[in-house]
Amino acid sequence: MTTRLRYAPPHSAHIANLDPFFGPDAPPLPDPEPLPDGMQQNPYILHVMQILVDVLTDRLNTFVDTNTIVYYDPSDRNRRFQPDVYAAFDVDAAAIRQRNGYVIWEVGKPPDFVLEVASESTADNDIGSKRSLYAALGIPEYWRFDASGGAMYGAALVGEYLENGVYQPFPIQTAPDGATWGYSPLLNLNLRWNDEWLELQDPETGEILLDRRGVRLAMAAAQAALRERDERIRQLEEQLWELRPPE
Repeated sequence: MTTRLRYAPPHSAHIANLDPFFGPDAPPLPDPEPLPDGMQQNPYILHVMQILVDVLTDRLNTFVDTNTIVYYDPSDRNRRFQPDVYAAFDVDAAAIRQRNGYVIWEVGKPPDFVLEVASESTADNDIGSKRSLYAALGIPEYWRFDASGGAMYGAALVGEYLENGVYQPFPIQTAPDGATWGYSPLLNLNLRWNDEWLELQDPETGEILLDRRGVRLAMAAAQAALRERDERIRQLEEQLWELRPPE
């Protein structure tokens, strides 16, 4: 017999599950519906997700996901949102996944980090009502990436932190290579807009972190360089052999 996990930490027990859709005896939550501009956003979202899963899941009790539903009102299941990428620290990640949804009052806290990727159908909401909601819920860091360079968000990259319930901007700088970047204290990473692409950078080493495709391409390039080196050595050896004086 399988024992269902209970999803009500003591510090959130005062919030009642007013809708039977929720609660420790409710079935797993339904899957989210596809987003209208998903194909446009997915290359950036999946790139960031792969890196964050590799980097952040080394931390204990860390949850990272994309486009799954976050519920924030125990009286109304329709009051919810789907961040493009979000992360929460010091939570029971296994319980959240079994639940098939992030229920704020059951988890005990909102996500700590949210990244939205601009699309024509979502941009106004991302910088308007969704931003206000994230502040009201107490999400500490909110980042926005616009591949177009700012046509939809007004800026290529925006990072904000919550201070006294109000979002304040992180400094956004321009790197020598022309990339626009800002530092996320929660992730301990730089987020970079670079020629319409979203990059994550180690702030200590300056290394641009690679997803699995990037790692494969880097390995292929390194192997090609080794083959080229070996071929050059072979050619030089042949030339030296030809120049060898006759015996």
